[in-house]
Amino acid sequence: MNDLWSYLFARVEFRALGGRGERLLGLCAGGSVPLREVRPCPGGFVAWAPARRYRRLARLARRCGVRLRAGRRRGAAFWLRRYRGRWGLALAPIAFFAAVHLLGQGVWAIRYDDLPATLCQELEQRLYSMDIYEGAVLTQESLRLAEKQLLAASDELSWVSLNFDGGRLVVEAAAAREKPAIEPNDPVDLVAAADGVLLEVNVQEGFALKGPGQTVAAGEVLVSACKPDPNDQPVASHTKGLVVAAVRRTYQCVQPSTSEAEALTGDIESFYRLQVMGFTFPLGPQPEEEEGLKTTHRPLTLLGFALPATLEERYRPLGETRQFHLSPDEARAWARYACMRQLYEEFPGAVLVAESRQESWEGGTLTYTMTVDLKADIARVRGG
Repeated sequence: MNDLWSYLFARVEFRALGGRGERLLGLCAGGSVPLREVRPCPGGFVAWAPARRYRRLARLARRCGVRLRAGRRRGAAFWLRRYRGRWGLALAPIAFFAAVHLLGQGVWAIRYDDLPATLCQELEQRLYSMDIYEGAVLTQESLRLAEKQLLAASDELSWVSLNFDGGRLVVEAAAAREKPAIEPNDPVDLVAAADGVLLEVNVQEGFALKGPGQTVAAGEVLVSACKPDPNDQPVASHTKGLVVAAVRRTYQCVQPSTSEAEALTGDIESFYRLQVMGFTFPLGPQPEEEEGLKTTHRPLTLLGFALPATLEERYRPLGETRQFHLSPDEARAWARYACMRQLYEEFPGAVLVAESRQESWEGGTLTYTMTVDLKADIARVRGG
């Protein structure tokens, strides 16, 4: 505590030489000039005195014929006196703390809690479109409005929470669960999607009209939604079932050995803009056409702290038209893939039993014909 008071109230070390030093010590004791750390030295003594009493000490020294020589100085007053006229050094800390206090109302960092990377990128772009990014100044009203807009714009989210505290925005969200498919309850017949021989009939709802071993034609009713009761009154029911049949189908695909396609070159054409406090400043040339541009935003940071500005990059991957040449084996592989895709689009989950193929070439173009025997569910809703 004594050291603190001695620092706040400045002190001066002086050397008293010649004259009547003993009388000066007595006058100081009676004249309210407290001296500390008095010690003898050749020709006089050395002591510390309060700086505010140094003038009185000098008058007493002149009465005693003593010469005073000021030495070291200690205390806040002398420390501040060094910077007299240099107010910038004193105002800089004040301005710094004021800026930190004001910037505490802005977003310095955005954190996404336990969210997939794709969902984080999507939320980041949507928040940016709402003027919420690193460096933006937020209010609770704008955050609540952003939560409502995020939920209204996305069916993938069940809830969103934006929590802002101390310059950090924490985004919490939960993905919406997939809604179960609701089967229609209309009484509609199940008909055959192709000609075939029935192998298995498993009807959960409705009235089966065909059984295993029977041959059916495309469009023939397999499971009926109506059946007369003993009083010949129709009884309607929802139809549901699995009807597996042995089917033979033929698919054809035409595959040229030479084709042109748009391919990426690996180069990117980028355009930059700086956005500061709602103002946009172009950096370099800007695109003449906006079509095909993708946009990303990166906050400007200083020593890890986000500044109230963002760098917007709009880029367009560059492509060119290239000519591709397929070997005969590659052309066959692509043609077979196209035929198989047709097969599984028509009969999802089909089991391939046998396959035969024919091919013909004309002017570098392959005509590929594939005939397959398969087992598949051929029951389809009439008109579906």
